[in-house]
Amino acid sequence: MPEDCEEEFYLSEYSGKLFVNLEDEEDDTEYLAGEARLFVVHAEAAEREGYSLFEVLDLRAESAAYMPLIGTEAGNFSAPVCRILGEEMVFSRNMLILDRLTIEPKFRGQALGLRYIRAALQRFSIGCRIAAIKPFPLQFEGKVTDSNKAEFRAATTKLKKYYGREGFRPIKGTDLMILDLEERFPDQY
Repeated sequence: MPEDCEEEFYLSEYSGKLFVNLEDEEDDTEYLAGEARLFVVHAEAAEREGYSLFEVLDLRAESAAYMPLIGTEAGNFSAPVCRILGEEMVFSRNMLILDRLTIEPKFRGQALGLRYIRAALQRFSIGCRIAAIKPFPLQFEGKVTDSNKAEFRAATTKLKKYYGREGFRPIKGTDLMILDLEERFPDQY
């Protein structure tokens, strides 16, 4: 990758706090409900300028985890991704990575995570072919041990089912899930 490459050219990061109004309160007070971070990978622009998509994803540890989505064939996604998309060759590898989502304990169970995902898809998916997510229960971050592996697997399975409600599908051979944005937003394509 050329020396003058700055990651924000091809890997844009967006993060912020999530707020919610409580319906049973009479005032308009907003409460901190969580935090989120996502990346938009500008694959087409990077490749047009001669950059390897693998190198762009490798700029950050968080985005490097999504390398299994990229195929070995130039300009294409991996075979499992193409199968989900129902195409042999995908013409845009731009992607939205929903990297991190935390919901404060007192706001869990209200589908706020799915509301955030819907809002993020509406706002950030334009020009992207897929949205990707890695279901990982953050309460286990840096804490997966032999004694809690079963609990970790159960929590991960629960997250996969949760994201599946929004249309995300697991990628065989990985711990990633994708959403076909062309199918989700057909008027954009």
